[in-house]
Amino acid sequence: MIVFSFFEKSPSRKVLIFWSALLLVQVSAENTGLDGGEKRGVDEGLPKDFNSKITTNPACQADVVRICGKTPENLPDLDALECILNQKRTAIDEISDACNSALWHYRKNITEEAGFLQLSDRNCIEDFKKTGCWTPSGRRQPGFNMVNCIIDNKDKVEKQRCQTLVTRLEGVIFGDYEMIGKFATDCEDDIVRHKCGRNELDHAALKKLPHSQGKTIECLSDKIQDLNKECQLQILRVAELQSDDFHLDRALYFACRSDRERFCSRVEAGNGHVYKCLLRHKLESEMSTDCRDQIYRRQKLGWQDYKASGIVGSCRDEIKKYKCRRRVSSSDKPVRLSQILLCLENEYHKGQDIGGDCLEEIKQHRKSLMEDYRVTPELLSACMEDKDKFCAEKGIHGKTLHCLMAHAQMRQDEERLSDKCLVELENLLKMSDVSSDWQVDPVLQQNCQRVVDSSSCSKYQPSRVLDCLFNLLTTESGAEANIMTDDCETTLIQIQFFMARDFTMDSLLYETCGKDAARVCGAKADWSDDPNNMDPARGPIILSCLFRNIATEDPSKMVSKKCAQHVRETMRQRALSVHLLPEIEEACMGDLAELCSEKTKAGEELQCLQTHLEDLEKECRQAVSNFTELEMKNPTVDPFIWRHCREYIEGKCDGDKSEEDDVLDCLIDLKPEMKNKKCRISIEHLQLLKLKEIRFSPKFKLQCQSDVIRYCGGKDMQPLTSWKVVNCLSKTIRDDIVTENTLRVSKGCRKQVRNLLLAKLQLETGISDAQSIYKMCSKYIMDLCSSVTPGGGHVLECLRDNSIKIPTDSDCHEALFRVEQETDADSKLDLVLNSECSLEMKLFCNTNPDNMLNCLKLSSNKEGFSVKCARIVRERMIEQNTDSRLNPRLHKSCKLDMKKFCPSVAPGQGRILGCLKNVYINPKNRLTDTCKAYIEEILEHAAKEDVKYDADLYSSCTIYMKQCQSKSSNDDEAAPDKGYTEECLKQLYHDGKILDKTCKNKIAVLIQSTMIDIHVDPTLNRACAVDLVRHCEGVPPGEGRLLKCLFAQLSEEQKGTEKTYLSEKCRDMLSKRSELFHMADESNPIGRMESLVDLVEQVQISPQRNYLLTTGMSVVGLIFIFGLFCGRATSRRTAEKNK
Repeated sequence: MIVFSFFEKSPSRKVLIFWSALLLVQVSAENTGLDGGEKRGVDEGLPKDFNSKITTNPACQADVVRICGKTPENLPDLDALECILNQKRTAIDEISDACNSALWHYRKNITEEAGFLQLSDRNCIEDFKKTGCWTPSGRRQPGFNMVNCIIDNKDKVEKQRCQTLVTRLEGVIFGDYEMIGKFATDCEDDIVRHKCGRNELDHAALKKLPHSQGKTIECLSDKIQDLNKECQLQILRVAELQSDDFHLDRALYFACRSDRERFCSRVEAGNGHVYKCLLRHKLESEMSTDCRDQIYRRQKLGWQDYKASGIVGSCRDEIKKYKCRRRVSSSDKPVRLSQILLCLENEYHKGQDIGGDCLEEIKQHRKSLMEDYRVTPELLSACMEDKDKFCAEKGIHGKTLHCLMAHAQMRQDEERLSDKCLVELENLLKMSDVSSDWQVDPVLQQNCQRVVDSSSCSKYQPSRVLDCLFNLLTTESGAEANIMTDDCETTLIQIQFFMARDFTMDSLLYETCGKDAARVCGAKADWSDDPNNMDPARGPIILSCLFRNIATEDPSKMVSKKCAQHVRETMRQRALSVHLLPEIEEACMGDLAELCSEKTKAGEELQCLQTHLEDLEKECRQAVSNFTELEMKNPTVDPFIWRHCREYIEGKCDGDKSEEDDVLDCLIDLKPEMKNKKCRISIEHLQLLKLKEIRFSPKFKLQCQSDVIRYCGGKDMQPLTSWKVVNCLSKTIRDDIVTENTLRVSKGCRKQVRNLLLAKLQLETGISDAQSIYKMCSKYIMDLCSSVTPGGGHVLECLRDNSIKIPTDSDCHEALFRVEQETDADSKLDLVLNSECSLEMKLFCNTNPDNMLNCLKLSSNKEGFSVKCARIVRERMIEQNTDSRLNPRLHKSCKLDMKKFCPSVAPGQGRILGCLKNVYINPKNRLTDTCKAYIEEILEHAAKEDVKYDADLYSSCTIYMKQCQSKSSNDDEAAPDKGYTEECLKQLYHDGKILDKTCKNKIAVLIQSTMIDIHVDPTLNRACAVDLVRHCEGVPPGEGRLLKCLFAQLSEEQKGTEKTYLSEKCRDMLSKRSELFHMADESNPIGRMESLVDLVEQVQISPQRNYLLTTGMSVVGLIFIFGLFCGRATSRRTAEKNK
């Protein structure tokens, strides 16, 4: 009986086995016995006088002729035995019992020492002695068998024919387990227990066969997990030896003979080549079921012992070089294939040299793992219940694995995988390393092959294709916009789910960032740790750490530029689904089910959680906030920003941006001119997040912290909400601008405040914060602006246009007024202005950004200035005049005058302006030069362009103005009236049709203002323009001097003393104005005396002041004399009475 001892094989074994297998093919008929042609009678290694026990045995001669097609005298016994053994295991060609017995005894004889020596010639005996197995019987150890030793050391046999003899002998041995050394002894109990003996085999005819053609070995192999340790070792050792040659595994040989001819007819036997070829075709539809089952059985054995898998032939040197067996304490203990694969893949990822044949072998094993879930017994055991529950009908071809992967993402407990199954699934995907070669996953290849072929991914190496496919998930523009299919996307998300949970599963990320991860984040240096100590949970921790340190202030922890770029790409891909962000998914299961169950499209779940941030549970909110804080530092990781705004990012925002979050500022600046609605919505989502928490605006937090502490009383920025902080700083900035004080808030902080204010105004929809103007004015928006399409500030513009209809004591009015203050203080916050006047700002005011509105006003008459922009500029100027708090220029020009003359006047409805106008027309008071010039400018604009510039007049005479506008030929009420309305009001005043006393008084003031400066009366100024040049060229303007000059000229003309005459138009207009002046003086006397000071001032400026002084003194004198005489008499009478 042959006994095997287990030890490592020699490196030369591969070459020897190849030639022995080649010779075996030449001397053996594999498919149909020996029908295929002539064959020499006996191998040179067989002696001529060997005692035949088959061909000369009468019991077998007929069977030999029938089966092998040759007469016994022309066929050596060993050839006849091989011919019979290589026939199909079927009862159809059943041989006689007598011949069966003869065959078995012959096989037993040649596998024992005496028979083996008879079979060997002298040359082979000398060769066999070199193996160290030729030991005198007296010095042999108990149980030692020379044949066993030679077979175990056959790689030391030098002569080819001797190698062939040993190989042929192996084929004979493996046909019957009783001939395999200690096999029968070590496996006796298992053979009985599992009914794998000859008497328990299924086919009745086989019970009579002394040689069972490997059935017992096959039966035990199928149940290897249930065998005792000794029998397991025997089965694995047999599998190791069988892996060398397709013919040695009798069960595989008989099941796959036809399949070999179909798929591998050109593959030479030996060194496992035929088996590897069959393995590549395992999933072909033409592959027979029996052969597929036998390949599966071999795969299971190979998983238990890497030597039985065939990997040794291609990777022997690498396994030895990188000490992949180092974790095994005993040389006899089998090493699992998983350990070898992980070891070799680890060295490959570390950049070590792995031969091409070995890499191909590794790829084939990885592909086998993904094709058939049954190959890995750990997965099969751990996931049996889950498979039967969720994926019972999926079968192989990778479909069951992907079904399990899909259920790994389920959030309902009844639909989720068990923990033990999930762990084994992670381990399998780790070993398969799909990211290194996407083709190892048959489902991925099937679902995404068309996408790859029709995209740029076809140009990439297999290790880059998966990353290319991931990038297509966020591509919406260009030639590759609609290439991605639903099936491919689903499969990619399933793979990403596991890659997100183990940093090393993403081979490209590991290759790019492995060193940074080890240096900055404490990641392990090796791609693969001990298979029994894998740590997939560190995946998200490592990636988050790298993401966090992209823009860290600590140079020692900053990741490389190349790594940072790939981390951003990876985070962008994973933001498509919460499934790919395990730190969020695990913390937010409940919130996802309650708030975001209907959000099923890519990226919607994360946006939903961010939108409902205030409503999330504490743990979930913290996880979402942590991610959002990092996202705001790197806004391009937002899949929607990248998908919808990529053309703007790469075209206009990818130049000199020093920091990643500068991109968002750039996009916000470009937003008014964007035609891509989806891009605008994506930007607004990030703007909304900035307003939720200060931490989501990293630049604001960095640049405004000291200002917040100083001016807003916040020692720590966290307790203060974003709204409160922004409103506080905005008020500080606005007050400094209005009062012309030095701006206290730093320049960098002012920019950040502007960005947040801009976000507040731009977010016309989707904002739920109670402090939002759109929330506070929702009722009025519905009533007054229901027909307005949100976006571009149009809703806010509608509210401003209808502000008079909003009650002054409402929260909406207060919020609207605050917005108006902010936009008037900083024109960049005015959405409509920036939208309608973007070109004019660049053409005319590019060098004057701080005083944009006034610059636009001064440029509004220039060529190239659009009508739309001119209209919005005019509306803003009119709005400013309605309330002094909205008018920074008014404060700047009339600061002292307002304090002096209008301290108790309430702002609003142009009342401050009306007060200053009264001072302007009253000669007893004098405005400062800057204030006087500004009042004249307002009056001139009101007369020339639109009477609404004079807010004081407009608010008092609205009814009469509407009457005038109804008579106008201009149908557009928003268009400038070129002074028509003002002239109409003056005519109504002249005709006595103004009945309202307040309005009448305001018109009188308007008329009287003309007496101060003719330029505020454009109609009169135009009529007398030539006359002013001709008659008043040297007269300085102001104080009514030009008008007095014209009236003096008219007076001289009427007296007939002047030879030159006024023009007819000017004369007629002066006559009309003269009448109005008299009426205005009667209605609103300029010299009205309200105090003793007024009396003194009037006397001083009166032309008859001498007369008035004389009369006054006379009256005072008479009173003195009267008192002198009458006062004494009064006193005497009083004294007498007292007596």
